Amino acid sequence: MSFDIAIGRCVELGERFAVARLDGALLRKLRPAYAFVGQPGARLRVPLSVCSTRRPPVMDQELFLDYAKVAGGAEASLILLGQDDYTDTDIRLIASGMEPLPRPAPEPKQRFSDWTGRR
Repeated sequence: MSFDIAIGRCVELGERFAVARLDGALLRKLRPAYAFVGQPGARLRVPLSVCSTRRPPVMDQELFLDYAKVAGGAEASLILLGQDDYTDTDIRLIASGMEPLPRPAPEPKQRFSDWTGRR
């Protein structure tokens, strides 16, 4: 089963990659020790091959990644506020803890006679 992961607003779109502005929760998964106050100025660059095929990247829209491709590992780069260069990062950390759970089995419906106690 595959699903999409929203990672942030797409701020740059190239021929081979897309760049998204990350929020604090996602940055904490990628860099737990990084300290920031307020909105972090972090950006994640991912290849277009990792992006969702159901929801392709669009400028100034939410960027979606395919869970299966993220969990399998792919090259990605992260730039933090105040840095000049992108550094390689393990995007499998984004998918950790997001494994889909099986759908619960439906509960049997009660009959009216079960509520009244008559048979």
